Amino acid sequence: MKKVNYIIVLAFILSINLISAQDEKTDTSKFTFRFGLSEQLVGKDFGENFEVALGYAINNDMGIDLTLANATMRSKELDINYKLDKYAIQVTYDFGKSENSKLESIVGFSYINFDEKILEDDNNGLGIDIGVQTIFNLKSRFNYGLRIVSTYSSFSPGGILNAGAIFTYKI
Repeated sequence: MKKVNYIIVLAFILSINLISAQDEKTDTSKFTFRFGLSEQLVGKDFGENFEVALGYAINNDMGIDLTLANATMRSKELDINYKLDKYAIQVTYDFGKSENSKLESIVGFSYINFDEKILEDDNNGLGIDIGVQTIFNLKSRFNYGLRIVSTYSSFSPGGILNAGAIFTYKI
């Protein structure tokens, strides 16, 4: 329970700081809804990941996302299927932009929960996310792109890598 309280306090502090640094003259929608389908790897295990996120544009170059993800993983070594849930707060920063596309870095914190089939004792905890995404069709409310995120966690049975397609709608 201490970990959850720690995450809530960090999210609150981060959101206050980011909102106070907001530009008043942005010409885009402030909120976005994102849906993603991707392949996820954990060590030698693999599976399909389904992800939804609610984003807020702090300014033209920076945003914050609250992300919920669920993966169905398959382990060939143990011959089992298991679930992997991830709840994340991620900050994106645009470092390469053209008229109709952009390249963004991703940094954030996540709370990861493995199924008890794979980790019996210590099956949940904190992780650090680092990644990159590219988004196309910026002139429209509907955008699409590619996203790669790597999550490091000390209790995970291997590195967590997530790569796939994302679809974003400006609310």
